[in-house]
Formats: sequence, structure tokens, C-alpha cells
Amino acid sequence: MSDDEAPDPAAIEAAQLALLLAPPSEADEIAHYASVLAPGAPGHGDVTVKRVKHGKGLVAARAFREGERVLVEPPLVGMQHERNRADAIVCGGCFRFVGSIEHQIARRLLESTSGGGGGGEENVELNASALATARGMTRDGLKLPGSDAFPLPEIQACLTGCSREVYCGFECASTSMQSHEMFLCVGGHCADDGEIAEDRPDARAFVEHARETNDIFILAAKALVKVAADAGKLEGLSGDGESDALAAAWAPFRVAHKPVWWDAVARPEDVAVGDEETAFRESMREIATESLRLLRASSTFLRFVKAYPGLFHIDVYSRIIGMFETNNLEIAVASPVEDYFLAMDELPPEGPERAITDPLLDALDTKYCVPCEGTGFFALQSCMNNDCDPNVTPLKDDGDIDGKCVLVAKRAIAAGEELTMCYVDEGMDVRARRAELMDYGFECGCARCEREAAGLGQARRGSKMK
Repeated sequence: MSDDEAPDPAAIEAAQLALLLAPPSEADEIAHYASVLAPGAPGHGDVTVKRVKHGKGLVAARAFREGERVLVEPPLVGMQHERNRADAIVCGGCFRFVGSIEHQIARRLLESTSGGGGGGEENVELNASALATARGMTRDGLKLPGSDAFPLPEIQACLTGCSREVYCGFECASTSMQSHEMFLCVGGHCADDGEIAEDRPDARAFVEHARETNDIFILAAKALVKVAADAGKLEGLSGDGESDALAAAWAPFRVAHKPVWWDAVARPEDVAVGDEETAFRESMREIATESLRLLRASSTFLRFVKAYPGLFHIDVYSRIIGMFETNNLEIAVASPVEDYFLAMDELPPEGPERAITDPLLDALDTKYCVPCEGTGFFALQSCMNNDCDPNVTPLKDDGDIDGKCVLVAKRAIAAGEELTMCYVDEGMDVRARRAELMDYGFECGCARCEREAAGLGQARRGSKMK
């Protein structure tokens, strides 16, 4: 091809697909995790990634005592669940609660009375005192007794001008904007300078489709945008399908297990084998295809789609979604509102403070303790294999106020021992655990499952002999 001849778009897409779908070599994995575990990075000196019985695994680089923290890791990409947004106002970057105790409580109550929380007019009548306080906190800056003991970061608005995302400060807002928000922002919100940001109906259409179908699509979009933005920074938007920049930006996801989404999900019990299952999986494919179409149609994505068409292909999109469904860990951050009401509960019931806070607590009902709930992909934690009698468990304490993954040793762990966690509720019986683990694409054969399954078999044989 001559220097002035335009590159073939189909050839670029094919070359990029080959690059993005190629499995990583062992050398690729070693190099990647060496960079992830570089000096100063989370996990350095504590854990390492090695080949284990079930493929890749996370291994203890040193001995740990029972109860000791093994790993504290921020998500590579993460999101707050859409259903949780009305009840937990958190930073879109690090997932810390933001604003104030008053703002958190007022938002929850006023959302419920406007229909967002399902409260309706009955809720307004039953909690007139609480609603008056909530409106006072919103309109007049009313302060609750004792709330100064629970300070939260001031709200930083989205830098690109939408009301969907807020942040704990400029650093998180700026990082998110550069990573994904400038491309996924729906706009239309009044910015700090009083100007109304440009509305982005195409981005809004993508987000609304995800809200109505599966919000994991929003996380998948964040991942693809991050890769495209990082590649663009490394090399500029050259459209070179075999660029080192695209390969480098894709590396964190290349090493992850990425099954095709609609193939990886276990067949629901109410879906029959055969034509019904085929239709079920085809419907998942159609939903994902429509999501990708809306994403590609967004005007903010056009330059990325043109430069990296292979990245925005259904063969990649379906695997990114499958990666999240089979590798993600729950993001959970305890609510300071719960801590506030627990502190108020220690005061005399007949005191003036409780006269203000008790009606609020009654109005909130169970929503007083709703945490931030989301999901994220963690580069190191995602390397961990399942064991229903694990040596590590996710466990946070009062000082953990953001979306980092915190893994704690359940027992003493020796250096060189594989680190395992249970992907599902350890308290379930073997049949329930195995059924849920099918969503991860395997039937568990750990020692505990084998032992308990054998016990069930013996019990069944014994009952037949009676």
C-alpha cells in the first residue's frame, strides 16, 4: 500500500480483533503482574500471581496471621448500582459518601415522597415531622444535632456537567473525567459557572437502556472507554490496528478470564433445555448488541470508534461483559447515616436531640442503614480461585470508607500458599453453592463440596434402606 493510500477500515478492524481476542502468553501474564505489583503498589511484597492447580492464582508472598489484612486494592473499574443511587450519594470515583449527614437523609426522604423510593402520599402523611425537617435541611441549611461528628467531603460536581455523577473532590472528578466521564456524561446540568452543559441525548439513551436492562453495560462501557482513552494518550488516534499503544492499554483486561456473556451465564431453572434455552441466550445477545449500537452511536465516541473499531465490536463487548459477570467483586461501603443514628440512639430517649432524630429514623425505616452497593473489577483479587472453605474473606472495618477491596486472612496462611475465597455465601449447603457457582461457569469440586456431597449421597442411600 502506498503512503498516501487510505487504510482499509475492515483490515484495521480485523487486525485489532485478532490482537484483542488473542489469549495472553505466560510471558505476557508475568510481565503484566510484575508491573501491577511494582514497588509501592497495592500487594507488593504481600502477594504474587502464579500458575496453580486451576490455572492462574493469587499466592501469599509471605506468611499471614489470622485476621491480618492480606490485600487492600482499589478497583480497576467500578460502578455504583443504579438501584442504589437514590439511597447512597457517593463519589463516582472512589465511592466515598459525600455531602453531609443532612444531605444524605434529606435525599432519601424526599426521593421516597416524590415516588423515587416508592413512598407515595401515605409516606408524606405518616412522617410530616420528618419531611418538614428534610425540607429544612435542603432549603434552609438546617443542621442535625451531633452531625458535626460525622463529617463528609463536600460535593464536587461533574466537571463535564451532568447530575448523574458527583465526587469527593477535584482529584476524583478529574481522574474520572479523563478516564471515562467526558465520554459517558449525559450533560444537561447547570455547571459551577451557571451555564447549562450541552445535553447529550445519545449518551443518555445508552445509559437509560442499561438502566432498563442490565447496568453491567455501563461498567463495560467504562472499561472500553478507559482502554481507548489510554491508547489515545499513548500514541494518538492514529488508527494503527497493530499499535503497541492499543496492546498496552488492553493489557489489564487481556490477562483476565473473558467468556462470552450469553454463553457463560448458567441456564435459569425456569428455562428448559433446547429451543427455550437457545431463545434465552439469543435474547441476551440481542440486548448486548443493542447496547453496543447505542454506545457506538454516541457522538463523543465517534473518534474512538473510527480509530479502534475492533475495540467496539460485539466479539469484544460480549467478552468484557462476561469478564465482569464472572470476575467482579461486590463494592460495599457502610453508610455514615447508620453510624449517626447509632450514636443518637445512645442519647436519652426523652432528650431534645431524639425529638428531632427519632421521627427521621422512623421515616427512613430500613433505609437508614443502606450502604453504597456496586460492583468492580480488581486486577489482583480477580486472580483468586474459589474454595468453599477459603483462607481469605472480604472484610472491612470502620476505617474503610471507600470502594477498595479489603481481604483478610481467615486463618494462619503460610508463604507460598494459594489464596482462595468463596465466590458465594459460605453458609449455604453444597447444592445451593454449586447451583450459584454455575453462573461462574463451573461445578465446584473443592474438598468441602466433595465431602458434603458424599455425605448427602450416604444420607440418601440410608433413607432408601429404611
